[in-house]
Amino acid sequence: MQSVHLKVLQKSIAVVVVKVVVAVVVKVLEVVVVVVVAAAAAAVVVVVAEVVSAAVVVVVVVIVLSVVAAAVVAVIVVVVVVVVVVVVVVVVIVVVVVVVVVVVVVVVVVAVTAVVKVAVVLVKVAVVLVKVAVVLVKVVVVEVVVVVVVVVVVTKFCYC
Repeated sequence: MQSVHLKVLQKSIAVVVVKVVVAVVVKVLEVVVVVVVAAAAAAVVVVVAEVVSAAVVVVVVVIVLSVVAAAVVAVIVVVVVVVVVVVVVVVVIVVVVVVVVVVVVVVVVVAVTAVVKVAVVLVKVAVVLVKVAVVLVKVVVVEVVVVVVVVVVVTKFCYC
């Protein structure tokens, strides 16, 4: 039963990891598109800027570089978040496995201890029963001896 729960948990985790990876790939592709569009825009701006003036080119390049820098920062943040999520998932799995193992060990130790205690009590009961049997045999022997003595005494008195 526990292995079924672990398998379901592992499948759920795998689905989450796949979703996260797909989301990261989509974000990276979005960034690539932004960078390509920004690069294309930068190329057009450079051509226009050469015609207009060198000062306009500098301003546009700074803007494009700012957009690219923001996109790179966004990709870095997404990658860091994915890594943190994966680490947290792995830690949770390890903690769950350790807790399950500890619970199983505790249950086994308690069960073995109970069985040993019951066995000790049963051995003590058996010892007491043997002692009772010995006492009963002694009582029977004494009764037989008494009967024999009574028979002997009665027979002696009767034949006299």
